[in-house]
Amino acid sequence: MDIKFEFVNSPKKLDEACSELRKEDILGIDLECENNLHYYGVRIALIQISSKTKNYIFDTIGLLNIDPLIKIFENEKIVKIFHDVSFDFRMLTMQYNCVPKNVYDTQLAVALLGSAQMGLGELLEKYFSVKKECKFQMADWVRRPISEDMLEYAIHDTLHLIELKEILDEELKKQGKLAWAHEEFKNFEKKDWTYVQGSFEDIRGIKALSDKERAVAFEIYKLREKLAEKVNRPIHFVVGNKLLLELALHPLKTLKQWKDIKGVHPIVRLKANEFLVATLKGLNKEYKIEVEKRKRYNQTQIDMFTSLNEIKEKLSEKYKIPSHLIMNKEQMKKIVLEGNYNCLSNWQRELVETINK
Repeated sequence: MDIKFEFVNSPKKLDEACSELRKEDILGIDLECENNLHYYGVRIALIQISSKTKNYIFDTIGLLNIDPLIKIFENEKIVKIFHDVSFDFRMLTMQYNCVPKNVYDTQLAVALLGSAQMGLGELLEKYFSVKKECKFQMADWVRRPISEDMLEYAIHDTLHLIELKEILDEELKKQGKLAWAHEEFKNFEKKDWTYVQGSFEDIRGIKALSDKERAVAFEIYKLREKLAEKVNRPIHFVVGNKLLLELALHPLKTLKQWKDIKGVHPIVRLKANEFLVATLKGLNKEYKIEVEKRKRYNQTQIDMFTSLNEIKEKLSEKYKIPSHLIMNKEQMKKIVLEGNYNCLSNWQRELVETINK
């Protein structure tokens, strides 16, 4: 399928494209990102946008400033369709301090419809008989020049979003859930979309180490982070987490051992002396992890949790939607601790109150 699109990679093209997009009332949007797969850190590499008549791919690697596009994202008069906003919004917030306004999330719409088909590829196949290719799922979107095949693959993700929204809206109307979806979409603008990378204490197996072993791991972890950024490679390319744990349990205490180490980036052997210093430094320290005290609930609160669980399961079965959309764990905690339903959306509260009557 030959798809026409414009590759926007200069300030002039950016201004021209945004001038056209500002005239639209609805847009389909997707991002291609680097997420510690080929390089150090995370960044947006491409932004794909489809209007009713045109397709654009914005080269965010080549464009140092995309303010005209950000203003479109924040324009409340234009509907922006995404499929699963969670990661995209965190990336936009981190890189451009931008939370799009007037958003429609096709994944959430499908969840409210009770469909088991949640992936965009599944939806495109179901509604448009379009089979989404997988060959570029692990592609390097940062490297330039970028191939025409990769660009065509990328634009497929926005090509049908406007038409998909229209189909989902009709189905939501039939089920009486369209207002629910719109309320949830509006709530996106109030959420905290801060991008949080996994920390040292999030590494699987770190908490099982002793305090002394953990201190060794932490010193190597800090050096790994610094050198990964220096060589612009993902941290697991430098020293993988499995090896990090092994080095904590069985520390290398000589320069020769570090110079001979296998299964690491060459920078490790090159900086063997720094890794030895880090190891010896860790051996003279302790790294304690404070165990968070679990909240103790009284019997009345425990009974309320049980009741809320029963309510959300009944409503989930009745309306054929995932139970976490009726009430998630954080909302249930707030209800129990605060004694009211203020944390729920209007539609959620109305459903819960129908059960309580």
